[in-house]
Amino acid sequence: MDRIDFGRMKKIILKIEYFIFSIRIIRFIVSLLETILNRVFWLYGRVFFASRIKQRGLGCVCHWSVEIKYPENIILGDNVVIGKEVTLGAKSQIKIGDHVRLSKGVVIETAYLNFSEGETRPYKHLSKEIILKEGVWIGTNSIILAGVTIGEGAVVAAGSVVTRDVEAATLVGGVPAKKIKKINHVD
Repeated sequence: MDRIDFGRMKKIILKIEYFIFSIRIIRFIVSLLETILNRVFWLYGRVFFASRIKQRGLGCVCHWSVEIKYPENIILGDNVVIGKEVTLGAKSQIKIGDHVRLSKGVVIETAYLNFSEGETRPYKHLSKEIILKEGVWIGTNSIILAGVTIGEGAVVAAGSVVTRDVEAATLVGGVPAKKIKKINHVD
């Protein structure tokens, strides 16, 4: 039985790919297809979001890849922007104020496990409300955990895990998130 030379096969495939995409019309067709697909998914996202989140203000934008658990417990203000691959786990209510931005990969989770003494597996799920007040910005891949309130105009740095309340107009970051500095707002 002959052995397959995968290294050689890969080089051949890469040369074919290079040749195909060196043709201008092929690049144009792929670019056009990408634009059309982006528009279709954008429309799908708008319809999906509007059909699931009933309590929302005007001008809310939500990427089609957002995971929504318990949509009936989510309340959005006006002009909320929810980025790619965000997870909203709303076993308890999630209240998001006007002009809030959730960057790519943010997780907002109201549920947690009860590890109290005397509890046995499987551990009972509990949950607490999360509130994001007006003008909050949550950085990429941050996690907001149960019971947290984030004050007006606060910013959560990318990759942070917020386990406690955040004061208004404050920048927090880290794991767990800690106050970095107050933010001077210029309106």
